[in-house]
Amino acid sequence: MPIAHKIQNEICTISISGEISIYTSKLMQETLLELLQTEHAIHIDLSEVNEIDSAGIQLLISLKKYAHDKKMTLQFQEHSQCLLDVIDLYNIAAELGDPLVLTQR
Repeated sequence: MPIAHKIQNEICTISISGEISIYTSKLMQETLLELLQTEHAIHIDLSEVNEIDSAGIQLLISLKKYAHDKKMTLQFQEHSQCLLDVIDLYNIAAELGDPLVLTQR
């Protein structure tokens, strides 16, 4: 569950790799909320996420709600294929509110 971040042009880009699951979501939430408290525009790169479960989806939705309540910009980007599959399965693309790039299988 490595999380890396960089700041460029006043945008904090956070990269998440590995799994976002019941086993990692609590620690991940603490780390991400820490960054959300110090930045105003955040992009989260999800291209290296190789597994996500319902706890991971709940984490993403709660981060979106937190950012919305704080009037922050939070955008999920570069969704991995496993993440696209789960977003489609749960039919939550509109709730996450980010542009999705669908790939051919």
